[in-house]
Amino acid sequence: MRESFDFDVNPREIRLVRSWARERLAAAGDLPDETITDIVLIMNELATNAVRHAAGPARVRLLRSDSAVWVGVEDAGGAAWFDPAVPLPTPIGTGLTLVAACSHRRGHFHRGDGGRTVWAEIPVAS
Repeated sequence: MRESFDFDVNPREIRLVRSWARERLAAAGDLPDETITDIVLIMNELATNAVRHAAGPARVRLLRSDSAVWVGVEDAGGAAWFDPAVPLPTPIGTGLTLVAACSHRRGHFHRGDGGRTVWAEIPVAS
């Protein structure tokens, strides 16, 4: 599986991102419902952060290997990404904390075009 979906950084688009991810993952036919639920939750949180903190347009990506599903959200840049393992002086949400709890690995990188990709990797039982 190697899929992507472009969306506008508009709160109404998040529903479309979730539906797209759920349909693509279900079509794979071999992922447990619990894994699909975790991946859709992660995709929702990363896409929501792009809508709240980044410039658009944005793109979500799903990449599947034998052992994991990689979820990424690309945006045109914006507010700084934070590490959910580092306590903040004031709480601002739990989205990336949920991503950390539901994924094996996660992170971000800045692209040469000035944009950013925030990603997570979810293991798939073999």
